[in-house]
Amino acid sequence: MKIKSIVAVAALTGLVWISALTAASADLYFESEQTTQGLPGQAAGTTIIKQYISQDATMTEMADRVTIIDFKEKMMYDLDPKAKVYTQAPAEKIGLPAEGQDGMSAEQAKMMQQMMQSMASSIKVTPTSETQTINGYKCKKYIVSMMMVNSDYWATKDFKGYDEMKAVGEKAAKLFENNPTMKQMNVMALMKELDGFPIKTSSQVMGGSVVTLVKKIEQKKLDKDLFKVPAGYKLVEE
Repeated sequence: MKIKSIVAVAALTGLVWISALTAASADLYFESEQTTQGLPGQAAGTTIIKQYISQDATMTEMADRVTIIDFKEKMMYDLDPKAKVYTQAPAEKIGLPAEGQDGMSAEQAKMMQQMMQSMASSIKVTPTSETQTINGYKCKKYIVSMMMVNSDYWATKDFKGYDEMKAVGEKAAKLFENNPTMKQMNVMALMKELDGFPIKTSSQVMGGSVVTLVKKIEQKKLDKDLFKVPAGYKLVEE
């Protein structure tokens, strides 16, 4: 179980919508449906993604893995519920090359990191005039481009809790400002350019397609233990 490899495809597609919420009247819960077709080494099908968003952390359940982002500690935890093990790493370094990875020297890793930081600043968001109502939300279409991959984002402000979410966009964006992997995944970092939160994303990647659609958004009080590594889990090295 390696965080770096898990997030590689997600970086290009915006599959995992990581976000954060400051002090507000309630927490947020999102439920999305992700459909993949034609991706190398991955069976076609539909997966349900559940996201829990509190004041200082997020938790995402997707297939057989759980990911926790702690914005106070600036840490990311990747859990395997079946094996009861987890890995951890500084959130801003997730997906960045490191010394020793694939035989890389410290100098090579530094050069790769500089290249990826440059890529982070090259993410382009282009608004269009197209609008559509998706699952009851009034959305506007944006084209998000990174690393020669164009994704369609249908964004909206049309839900309760949007103002609280937008208020912390800068906080989330700052954490991942030099990391193209997490910047693309962390839709909060793109909310200013999108002028909304994406209800639907669609990407063509490696000869296949990925479509993610938000099915449910709720404001409700969440248990703080959702954002902690459960007792009994063992920390393992990547």
